[in-house]
Amino acid sequence: LWRLILTTGTGSIFAFIVARQGYDAAILAPMFVIMSFAYGLAVYILVLMFAFKVDGRDIGYAIQRRLKNLLGVFAAAVFYFTLVYHLTNLYGTENHAYEAFILRDGGIYTLLFWGGWVFVGCLLPIGIVYHPSLGKTRGGLIAAATAVILGGFATMYVIVIGGQAFPMAMFPGKTIVASGFFDGVNGQPMLYSPTLAEFLLGIGGVALVLLLTFIGIRMLRFLPNSLSDEVADPHYTKS
Repeated sequence: LWRLILTTGTGSIFAFIVARQGYDAAILAPMFVIMSFAYGLAVYILVLMFAFKVDGRDIGYAIQRRLKNLLGVFAAAVFYFTLVYHLTNLYGTENHAYEAFILRDGGIYTLLFWGGWVFVGCLLPIGIVYHPSLGKTRGGLIAAATAVILGGFATMYVIVIGGQAFPMAMFPGKTIVASGFFDGVNGQPMLYSPTLAEFLLGIGGVALVLLLTFIGIRMLRFLPNSLSDEVADPHYTKS
């Protein structure tokens, strides 16, 4: 419940920014919720796999199957909400310029949308987890979780940075008369480049969370000794 409330609030922050054409949509709230589920599960899978590998504990196929199927459902849900969000925007004429910017003319933002958000973050992990052979392997699950996380970074970049890079409509529905001195000009799409301090701040935040997680795992010892099929699968039978 707390996760639903928190992520709905985060999505609503963007949904309530009516001045930005890329944000003014109520569907952002549930879309942020399903993104939270997908990215959180992907990180959980990688941390669980790493912790059990380091300690020499066993994770059976039953647990891996449940995790990879759930990850596939979440990735498909992210793709569904993405499709609905942009189709809804395309329905309204006022959003055509923004959609053209993100989907076709946005340069790095368009590349990250199609290559990162859609392909790496959605289609690739769906293809891996439901592949008849790759989906049954430990490496396939790790690859799918990694793809979801990388796609998540691209998604957040497109939403947060791309949404602000597109110029605001200062006078919606009005024709702007401009002179040679550029007064009245609405502005052009900008290209944002993070500084070294901003980059280190982002990486440092992720590193700090992972460090606290692994300290907690070592100090509290709440991980099970084994997640083998014999322990975790109620239908397990010795062959």
